[in-house]
Amino acid sequence: MSQRARACLVSAMVALTWAPAALCAQGIRVMIDRNEITVEEQFVLQVAIQGTRNAQPQLPDLSAFRVVDGGQQTEIQVVNGAMTSGVTFSLYLLPLQAGRFTIGPASVEIDGKVYTSMPFAVTVHQASEQPIASRDYFLTARISDPTPYVGQQVLYTWQFYRRLYVEVDDARLTSLDFGSILAEELGEVRQYQTTLDGIEYLVSEIRRALFPQRAGEVVIPSSELTCLVALPNRRRRRSLFDLGRAPMEKKILRTEPIALKVRPLPTPPADYSGLVGEFEIRAELSKDQLRVGESTTLSVTLEGAGNAQMLGEPKLPELLGFKVYDDKPSGDLDRRGDRLFGRKTYRKALVPLAPGDHQVPPIRLVYFDPGAGAFRTRATETLPIGVTPSESKEELMLTESLAPTTGKVAVRILADDILPIRRGLEALGGRRITGWRGWGWAGSALFSPLAFLALFGLRRRQARFESDRGLRRRRNALRSSLQ
Repeated sequence: MSQRARACLVSAMVALTWAPAALCAQGIRVMIDRNEITVEEQFVLQVAIQGTRNAQPQLPDLSAFRVVDGGQQTEIQVVNGAMTSGVTFSLYLLPLQAGRFTIGPASVEIDGKVYTSMPFAVTVHQASEQPIASRDYFLTARISDPTPYVGQQVLYTWQFYRRLYVEVDDARLTSLDFGSILAEELGEVRQYQTTLDGIEYLVSEIRRALFPQRAGEVVIPSSELTCLVALPNRRRRRSLFDLGRAPMEKKILRTEPIALKVRPLPTPPADYSGLVGEFEIRAELSKDQLRVGESTTLSVTLEGAGNAQMLGEPKLPELLGFKVYDDKPSGDLDRRGDRLFGRKTYRKALVPLAPGDHQVPPIRLVYFDPGAGAFRTRATETLPIGVTPSESKEELMLTESLAPTTGKVAVRILADDILPIRRGLEALGGRRITGWRGWGWAGSALFSPLAFLALFGLRRRQARFESDRGLRRRRNALRSSLQ
């Protein structure tokens, strides 16, 4: 049913069943369908003006409610030969908070005279004040820890409960807003059936992993679900003559804001990684026996639960005697459980420069454990590498770094035997070519342009004879006379 049709129906019902709160003055009436609701419900306010169809009423202060236009309806009546006209405005009022509110008078000016209505009160109750047994549908939102550390994961669970006989349509959830808190999804929306206080419900559940980024009090704003709800009479079994679905009513459900008291981290050590949770680190080599010039891959893997999206490359110790080349890292996040798990692997290609017994020292990872409230250190094992001389007779590497420092670097020449024989400045001077070698070089240099000129002249002569018939006849006559 559309909002306009519903407004007409409510107008007819209110006209037949006059509520005490619908007190009116001459020329204008203000009516509501009920004066006690919860924050999850709405009520309809109607302003009926008699005597004209063109007047616009002055509405009272409705700042405690969200106002949705329900349209307007004009009417003309003829009573005892006299014609009267009027217009009725319909508004949907959605309470923003619980409390008792007074809706002041509305007014309208007709033919220079001002008419006003009487004020009335509306009481809005918290949804939680209703016993669960009397609630057909409701929202809940909760967190796993109200006092987390900065960066610690907090599980946020949002749930929409509705009884089995409740029909819901066009449900729309405003995007969950967590303010300055970093949020990660934990799987898709879950749909399941459960029993609460002996009552069976259908549940839609959304989970988020939250990571507060600053210390102090942080508030998670309330969420809002808008939907159409049909409530058939559950006190009697519907007969075969109850065809069609029950009328749908628009509902707006809200969760309460949630406050977090975020604790700061203790003073971190210098090599703190920024991770908060439970993490491990391990390292391995693709091979630990190789020759000079060959390469092995060092893989360093970090994994654990917590703010796993912050997994960064660990600081490697100094690897003396190796050339180190970066490789592309890989990783993934697992969002299927109640915690955010992550894994990331960084790879390095190590090329030894000299034979001998080498090693990769332990690689450290420092993270904060919120369960213990302290920083913890994990480290890999020492990885030995045995390097033998290369089988190749020719050394491809020409230099080797003697001091792995920034700025000027001292080097040692490794392959001196392949340098040029002449090292002095005289190697840059010109050399004179004498004797038969000089004449041969000059002849070979002149042969190509002379041959080109001869061929060019021959080709030009042939083209001339082909294009000139008279010249061709004279040449043939001269050839015949000479015979």
